Amino acid sequence: MKTFFSKQVLPVAVFALAIAGAFTTNAMERNSRSVDAIDGFKRLNPAGLCDDEQSYSCESVNTGAICRVSASPSSQQVYAKNANGACTVEVYRPQ
Repeated sequence: MKTFFSKQVLPVAVFALAIAGAFTTNAMERNSRSVDAIDGFKRLNPAGLCDDEQSYSCESVNTGAICRVSASPSSQQVYAKNANGACTVEVYRPQ
């Protein structure tokens, strides 16, 4: 019985523990990235006047895709506010 346990059951249990650890690590990485959420707003003119009626969830970290009003690449780009309250800071689409 002891030989069966150590040769058959123990490797399966160790493998299952390794898989659980991998999923936990991946979930922790995703949660740490989502902390960078920032509000984005439509820019009404090049000077940075913002449309404050609706905000969009964006990230400050460059994810490779610009944050826009919708998922369409041709939709209007949104910006975050700078220290003066003008919409001039480029933000990125969340992953």
